[in-house]
Amino acid sequence: MKKVKRKPGLKTYAKSAYGFAAPFFVFFVVTILIPVIVSFVFSFMQIGSTFKFVGLQNYIDIFKDPLFLQSYINIFIIMIGYIPITMLLSLFFAVLLNSPHIHGKGFFRTIYYIPTVTSTVAVASVFMTFFNPTGLFNGVLEMLGLPEVQWLTDPVWLRVSMIITEIWINIGYNAVLFLAGLQSIPRMVYESAEIDGAGKIKQFFTITIPLMKPVILMATVLATINGLGSFNIPNIFFGTSNGPENAAIVVGVNLYKTSFELVDFGKASAIAWTMVFVAAVLSFVQFKFGGNDDEAE
Repeated sequence: MKKVKRKPGLKTYAKSAYGFAAPFFVFFVVTILIPVIVSFVFSFMQIGSTFKFVGLQNYIDIFKDPLFLQSYINIFIIMIGYIPITMLLSLFFAVLLNSPHIHGKGFFRTIYYIPTVTSTVAVASVFMTFFNPTGLFNGVLEMLGLPEVQWLTDPVWLRVSMIITEIWINIGYNAVLFLAGLQSIPRMVYESAEIDGAGKIKQFFTITIPLMKPVILMATVLATINGLGSFNIPNIFFGTSNGPENAAIVVGVNLYKTSFELVDFGKASAIAWTMVFVAAVLSFVQFKFGGNDDEAE
């Protein structure tokens, strides 16, 4: 008699699944989980020739440091400046790209997305030349008969210059993200609104915005988290300097300087964990007040 071949059981499939997941799990533990745990432990230690447990002293010291508080003030100003503008412009361009009357959509999508795949270091370097006293932006202002702006030497305009750079870098990614959300909205919804007499503006505020709310919320949360870790732009603009009146020092730069210039990994770890806490609080607030009622509960 022929032996009947048995189909693989659930245990066999489970072993295969664990086998496929094992490399990712090992990678996650080694490169993410262990460093996170180590940095949390380091935040309660004084690290030098010897390791010494100091409790909350690192956190007390960084909150007494004026540069630490200034770094959060600067990054909040920059985030408040660029995140809302980025979201509005990204949604505007996404709506344009989603219009059936626009030709060459693939070309425009590529153009909008190029800043996202371009090196941030390269972008910051180019914009730094634009912001120079004899750069592109002051040249345009001179052509318009307007006085030149001290983009990199005045504290207020310095923050504006970083906001402009952040907008240019982030607008393409969010535009493509919003475009994907717009394309998920059924066309029949707009057709029904047109039959009822709703114009384009009314459709935008009564259909597009409500249905895009989860995508906008997710993009805003991601922008907030990424903004807290901003490093390349201020670092390229001013390097080891904090800029005029410490206007260029942000949390990411302060973390880098504390780690590799002051070689104080205990305080640096404490700064990193304040970033985690602030990001978690801001994300919670955004989900609480920006999400649906059933999601917030």
